Amino acid sequence: MGRRIKHSASDVEELARLMLAEAIGEGAQGMSMVGTVVANRVEADCAPDFKGLRNIRHAIYQTIPGTDIPHFEPVLNGTLYTQRPTEADLQRARDLLHGFREPRAKMNLWFFNPSPGKKYRAPCTETMPRSPMTKFDFAHKNHCFYVGVPGYCPEFYR
Repeated sequence: MGRRIKHSASDVEELARLMLAEAIGEGAQGMSMVGTVVANRVEADCAPDFKGLRNIRHAIYQTIPGTDIPHFEPVLNGTLYTQRPTEADLQRARDLLHGFREPRAKMNLWFFNPSPGKKYRAPCTETMPRSPMTKFDFAHKNHCFYVGVPGYCPEFYR
């Protein structure tokens, strides 16, 4: 279990839409893994990547430090705004905001799809592109999941 994250109905819907846009073809578990990473970022509160993310909206709309580029592809390409979550999708988001974390991804702060729009996943890299403080952890369907290197974010990795 993670920490409960204060939220509104709008936060629930936005998290559900992000999980759908990122991982709709990866089933409920894949969507929960993506949502777990987003919730973990709010919980982590460590510099330089996740300091000051106080709520789920901050995490969803966060930009890469020093740029105006969103962390999440669906925010950048607009697919976040076209998703229509079902009640099951909304419940999955509520569960994450109430403290549930997908067990496989409970220590992950990053993920990415190395082959967006393809029917296959390119090999995962040892570190996530543009994030040298990461280390490959595991792959699930189209996504590669990463943890921080030793010493990164002791606020989260305790």
